[in-house]
Amino acid sequence: MSRKLVLWITASFAILGLMLWVLSLLWQNMRDGISGHGWAAYIIGGVLTLALSIGLFLLTFHSARHGYDDIDRPDERGEHDV
Repeated sequence: MSRKLVLWITASFAILGLMLWVLSLLWQNMRDGISGHGWAAYIIGGVLTLALSIGLFLLTFHSARHGYDDIDRPDERGEHDV
């Protein structure tokens, strides 16, 4: 993996962590709060969403760079094509 890709992945997880921290501060001010199971589900959902989006973007870029998205255009129709 390139350094740029590692930097992007690290930055994405850092932003995810920052969002979790800010939301935890907001939820602490609520009366009931959130249970341990709720936190686990919240963190797992965030990580899986981030991993899915990174994976799909990587597949898109890989496909475009290796020519899988190129359109194969048939040659002009000859006499034998009807």
